[in-house]
Amino acid sequence: MTKQDLIFYVRQKADLAFYWELHHGGNTVCTSGEAYSDFGDCLAGLYVFRGRAAGSPLNDRTIDGAIERIAPTEFEIVCDQDGGFDWTFQQTTGEPLASGVAHPDKDKLLSFIDLIQQSVGESEVVVDAEEPVDIESCSARDHHPPRARRYNVRIDNRRRIIDKDSITGRELLERADKTPYTRFHLDQQFANGETKRIGYDDVVNLCTPGVERFMTIPLDQTDGALVSLEATELRRQFDLSLDDRKHLDARGFPWETVQDGIRLWLLVHGWPVPKGYNTNEVTVAIMIPSSYPTAELDMAYFYPSLTRVDNRPITGTSELSIGGQNFQRWSRHRTGQNPWRPGLDSIATHLSMVESWLEREFEKLPLNT
Repeated sequence: MTKQDLIFYVRQKADLAFYWELHHGGNTVCTSGEAYSDFGDCLAGLYVFRGRAAGSPLNDRTIDGAIERIAPTEFEIVCDQDGGFDWTFQQTTGEPLASGVAHPDKDKLLSFIDLIQQSVGESEVVVDAEEPVDIESCSARDHHPPRARRYNVRIDNRRRIIDKDSITGRELLERADKTPYTRFHLDQQFANGETKRIGYDDVVNLCTPGVERFMTIPLDQTDGALVSLEATELRRQFDLSLDDRKHLDARGFPWETVQDGIRLWLLVHGWPVPKGYNTNEVTVAIMIPSSYPTAELDMAYFYPSLTRVDNRPITGTSELSIGGQNFQRWSRHRTGQNPWRPGLDSIATHLSMVESWLEREFEKLPLNT
């Protein structure tokens, strides 16, 4: 027997209660003798296999989602009325940790005990529930998604079942039927509003804490002096949704909502610009329709105006005054194949498109160096 062969399964039955089993070489070594209503309580049974066997240091390890146990543990075997052997892990204080069903062979059971105690920190946790682990639900409850056979993952507004815990950005786009995948970007959204761009070959770990969902960003489109903030309070002249505010705060750039005449504007200051333009950062303005988020966001406006360092023209631009400053309008629009998606698209997805527009300028017409 080897340490690495031990696998600790957490199973959820039809009654939604949790059970656990310890497997070795495909065989069930031990099973819990009771049901647990909470996943974390069930996982507490793993403590004895992950650094809490008799004689192990106190508090040497913690497991996300499980109740903290601070006393060392001991193993007890008793003969039941049917001649089998029941077993119990308990703290030296007498508090039960986990119990198991009868085993017919005491010597074999004792050998498994030795194996378990030699395998501190080596057993592998696998959730084998009837329902896939919902990572968005784990994020909402601030739980660490457990390692599982299957995961329920939201990509845009559809749920996808993923049968592994690590997957590339390209695979996620293909699972979302975004083909060819090279016509899309993929963003990973976290519960705190933060987003992260996922490259095609980047590997995403679905067990990462806080991961909420994924959003696809279409790359197709049709082309149609910075504000001083040090001594000025950021303006909030109209309200945005909580999700929009969380996303903007997570990006870390100063932002304002301002009204100029009948138009409502979101201004994001200090927006980074890729190399190849006349400046390193700009203020980006987004016009917010009164019926947003049902109505789509369109185009982007930059101050100061952007030019290419090779002096090649940027097509589809014009000027518009916003609050007395001349912004450069980039006439970039969604296509009929990838329209605005009410309930899914937002300021977060639109700003991701703005990033893509700035990058793709040099893909359409490479920088002349």
